Amino acid sequence: MFGDKVLIGYSNTSVDDKKRLYLPKFTCAEAGERLIVIPEDDRLAIYSSEVLEEYVDIIDSIKDFKERKSFLKEFREYCESIISEVTVDNSKRITLSNIEFYDNNIIVQGSGDRIVITGDFGYPELYRKRSSK
Repeated sequence: MFGDKVLIGYSNTSVDDKKRLYLPKFTCAEAGERLIVIPEDDRLAIYSSEVLEEYVDIIDSIKDFKERKSFLKEFREYCESIISEVTVDNSKRITLSNIEFYDNNIIVQGSGDRIVITGDFGYPELYRKRSSK
């Protein structure tokens, strides 16, 4: 499963005309898995949904109620505006429909509990959401 082991690896990959990204073998992604896509400035970070749930559990363990409530409020607003959930298909691809790809050359790099994707792309829908607030 995606993220069961430390994600280490590097691969040049591509996006097809339907905005499907082929996940490299080192990700251990399996069909039907849910992954979380988080845009970060000039790259995308992709986590397994289980890893993100573990982070939420850590947040829940914060003892100071005011600190936890404040942090959770900011975290939820952040999540609502930029996170999308995708499902791995039978060919080990994910569809990134809300991303605009300007070049087909994509680099996927393992980075611990996530993969980081770099390339020439943007996410116009994200900026529309942010500017409308």
